[in-house]
Amino acid sequence: MTLVHADHGAGVLFVLLLGAGAALAAVLSRRVIGLRVLDYPTGRSAHARPVPKGGGLAILAVFVTGVPLAQMIWHHAPTLSDKTLLAATAWLGLFSWRDDMHPMPAMWKLGAQVLAALLVAWGSLGVLPHDGATWGLLLGRGLWLVVLCNAINFMDGLDGLAAGCTLLACVVTAILCLHVHAGVETWGTALVMAVAIAGFLPFNFPKARLFMGDVGSQCCGLVLGALGLHMADLPPLAHGWALMPLMLSGLLADVGVTLLRRMLLRRPLLQAHREHVYQMAHRSGMKPLSITVLAWAATLCGTGAACALAGGVIGLPAAASGPLALQLAWGVMVIWRVRHTPGLRW
Repeated sequence: MTLVHADHGAGVLFVLLLGAGAALAAVLSRRVIGLRVLDYPTGRSAHARPVPKGGGLAILAVFVTGVPLAQMIWHHAPTLSDKTLLAATAWLGLFSWRDDMHPMPAMWKLGAQVLAALLVAWGSLGVLPHDGATWGLLLGRGLWLVVLCNAINFMDGLDGLAAGCTLLACVVTAILCLHVHAGVETWGTALVMAVAIAGFLPFNFPKARLFMGDVGSQCCGLVLGALGLHMADLPPLAHGWALMPLMLSGLLADVGVTLLRRMLLRRPLLQAHREHVYQMAHRSGMKPLSITVLAWAATLCGTGAACALAGGVIGLPAAASGPLALQLAWGVMVIWRVRHTPGLRW
């Protein structure tokens, strides 16, 4: 059911649910701090003292309880896509929390991502693969979801950066889906994730008292990827498949350039490092707050381009040109800073 055709009572209940979700995320985040599961600084860390991690547990708890409640309020019968997303998010979140507590080999984590991604991809298709085309769609969608899981995870290295970008993308996704009268399984899911992050974010920004950890970043990536698939399947949204990549163009560009560079230099892709563009900016002396705000601004630029593209105001080349120019300017600036910082090499 869409918001346009809903009754007033359901709307009030939904708003109350969102408020309760944000409050619950904040309460749970404070409780997670008390668990004293600490992220100790290493040579790859941006923080200089131990900081509690696992704030993603609060996000996960609000998401997996809030989405079914939102669908009940709007009298939406859960589909296969809804069920697989919740199951995969819960699975990946709990696995990632285990990894936060006791780090596991990188291939194990990749295997967990692939399993969750294929489950969500299968749910989004609604049918079992039965021919080459369907298998291609399943694998393509699964790859997209794995990419998003890792992109958010890789970019979750400075206070508020990944969480804030995810929040912005979820809010704009909800606005776009409401505009075309999509169902609660799209805009409702996006808004529940948004309020879950909103409750956590004050503990992570501007000075982090709590990190999301893998349990948060992996789940955020999976949900953003699933929302991207939802938009791709909405005919009223022009170029729906390109909207989420545009929104997250800043994060995806950083990850893509970094991995390509490491591959060309024959450096291990699964090995942790500090060579992302945003990390080099921080190592060159730029303040974390400034880097985070710039990342949020890049996300806003991407969401603006996505909205213009979805509404048919501009075409795909024009929509991509703005975020691309912004990322090129950011990259040039960071390269200049690195070259003029004594003792710093990329």
